[in-house]
Amino acid sequence: MGGHLMAYRWLRSPKALVFTPIVLLLLALVACGSTAPAEPVVVEKEVIKEVIKEVPIEKEVIKEVEKKLVVTRAAPTAIPQMAQTGKLVTDKLIAVLATPTKQSALDCQVTGSATVNHRPSVEYLLGVDHATGEITNMLDEEWEASADLRSFTVKLQKGVQFHDGLGEFTSKDVVHSWNYYTNDGCKASYSDYFRNDPGSDIEVLSDHELIINTVERPALLYDYWLSEYRGVPISSQAQFDQGCPQGSAQYEEGYFRAGTKGVEANPSRTGPYEYVNFEKGVSWEYEAVSYDHWRVNPDFAQLEIKMVKESATRLAILLAREGHIGAVPRALNQEALDGGLDIVDASVEAVTTFMIFGGAYYDKSVEAAYDPMPWALKGEVGKKVRMAMNKALDRDKINEAIFDGQGSRQWVASLHPSFTGYFPEWEGSWEELYGYDPERAKELLAEAGFPNGFEVREKLFPLSGVPEQPDVMEAAAGMWEAIGLQPKLEEVEFSRWREKYRGLETQCYVYPFRGPAAPIATRVHFYFSPERFFRAAVTDTITENKNKALGTTDSALAAKLWKEVADELYFDVHTMPLFTLPVQAIIDPEIISEYVFLGPPGGSYNNFENIKGVRK
Repeated sequence: MGGHLMAYRWLRSPKALVFTPIVLLLLALVACGSTAPAEPVVVEKEVIKEVIKEVPIEKEVIKEVEKKLVVTRAAPTAIPQMAQTGKLVTDKLIAVLATPTKQSALDCQVTGSATVNHRPSVEYLLGVDHATGEITNMLDEEWEASADLRSFTVKLQKGVQFHDGLGEFTSKDVVHSWNYYTNDGCKASYSDYFRNDPGSDIEVLSDHELIINTVERPALLYDYWLSEYRGVPISSQAQFDQGCPQGSAQYEEGYFRAGTKGVEANPSRTGPYEYVNFEKGVSWEYEAVSYDHWRVNPDFAQLEIKMVKESATRLAILLAREGHIGAVPRALNQEALDGGLDIVDASVEAVTTFMIFGGAYYDKSVEAAYDPMPWALKGEVGKKVRMAMNKALDRDKINEAIFDGQGSRQWVASLHPSFTGYFPEWEGSWEELYGYDPERAKELLAEAGFPNGFEVREKLFPLSGVPEQPDVMEAAAGMWEAIGLQPKLEEVEFSRWREKYRGLETQCYVYPFRGPAAPIATRVHFYFSPERFFRAAVTDTITENKNKALGTTDSALAAKLWKEVADELYFDVHTMPLFTLPVQAIIDPEIISEYVFLGPPGGSYNNFENIKGVRK
């Protein structure tokens, strides 16, 4: 069924993401010490503040009565797709999504989760089949990798037009987009991949053919990185040049500044929707292009994406029928269903959820920042503390009470069982290392030298795809308190926390995160590499094995090296893995008849051009 309209169902097993990649087999407290409202729902304009707020811990965060949150519904029956004839019930589609941390019309001023607001108008070199997850063509007509995986020849689609009459898409726009996205000042989540590791240099062969050379190493899974799973968003050189009257002479002195004023006011893209308006903290507005789009013609002539921080307010807007599609925590699913709304699963991807031990800076390249809390102490002492904190977590109870039982097992933070990097032999040691056993957790703390516990400062913030993250942290606080730790919950704006982990300043904290299901090479590169900004746990051996795996074209050797990385993360208990979850959207079935979407690449809700409207 994929992302088609369907009755609510339990997650049976993690959905496998189907790829056609290039290589298929790649795998101490020293310094830290309701019913719909009758009136329209009013959404106040949100202002991002630097807020750190301590949250009280309830003695019993999860109670057995929470079982009432489990969704009950009659046996699902197939819902026929509405006939695609007649007039749409409405020409305007309204999405109600969480407010992203970074908000801007410029690609280099936002991070992954915020690109959901760009995607209606953005296209990439390679695409993805939104029903199967297979990598396919988008702005490329075809592409081919060299035997050493260092050069990638790309032939471009012909006749693709930029919005606002800015001309045809050609090779020069690819070069421009790469130069912009890889500028040293670009803040986008994946810009440094194309900038530094493996890096890129483009050779133009003609208006519609070019070669992308990777500078530092072979680019394994490069089709994944070029596609809309990650990708460089394509923008118009002609539009940037309007702010650079001297042309390329001005690019070097602030390439990503000189032309951005006009772009920010009205970004021109090649996608099926074109930009109309953006009001920070309030909404994005788009309209379908007036011509026959080269790839897809959306059903809805207008699209508005409302940004609403509070999940209860998002649900109220949907129940009031002032929005047609949105995201709410799974604990609110039953209320949505009772109000006549429905639930659609992403067709392909799952999202992974986990918690991070801050300050695990063991790699020699970042050792200056190593200032450990007990969980980050080296050797068996730190490992016993990490085991204790894991074994205090009743994951089954968290899953039932907070995620409605939809979570599936995860063994290492960010690694999805459908990909290379999960190994069945881990299951035999799960109970010893991670399994729920609060009495053993107390013993481990005593063995590590902390019989009276220590303070655990937890950061609370929601992220797209898993709005329940603060609830999970509160539940964890109660469970850690039960084994003698002293949790302290602190709400913080994610923009402030992002600065902390980028600046190697997570030593005193544990914190939640989430990520998309993806191959192990991409996850280790993002989360466990000292040269990247996240650094969830970095060690010399992980770095050495990761670099060797990324630098080889021998698939068997790469698989062996990735297993060594994954084993180290698992057996040394470097993370607190939680669950893999389906990405879900709440929809109004009186407006939407079908929605096929991938899930969380660059944002949890995307592919709005695929939504089919109910017709009368």
